[in-house]
Amino acid sequence: MSTKTKVTRGDTFTMGWIVLLSISVLSTLWLLILMFTFVDEAPFFMGWAAFSLYTSLVLYIPFRRGEKWAWYSTWIQVILFASTVFFGTPEIAMKYFVAAGLMALCLLLTGPAFFQKEI
Repeated sequence: MSTKTKVTRGDTFTMGWIVLLSISVLSTLWLLILMFTFVDEAPFFMGWAAFSLYTSLVLYIPFRRGEKWAWYSTWIQVILFASTVFFGTPEIAMKYFVAAGLMALCLLLTGPAFFQKEI
């Protein structure tokens, strides 16, 4: 007879989750500020802000619960942040690229909590 036990998440999951959520929330706030600062490009910033807000909500609720789809869908924001290298100014693109690298590292830190085998 075997019993199922769930391994608790460690400090690396908590640290990675907090960094991911912080970057996403700060990105949302920054894009909202840009939306009101650069009125001509407001629809562009509004789209990015909506996506960052969605990612923040995914990180806050299902990601913290340990749902695998949330871990996979968070990679979309990492890819989009990294893609600014191709169409942004070099100064801004480098900041997004560094944020994407940090987010990728945090996702890799949280990965074992999502893919651990239940005993």
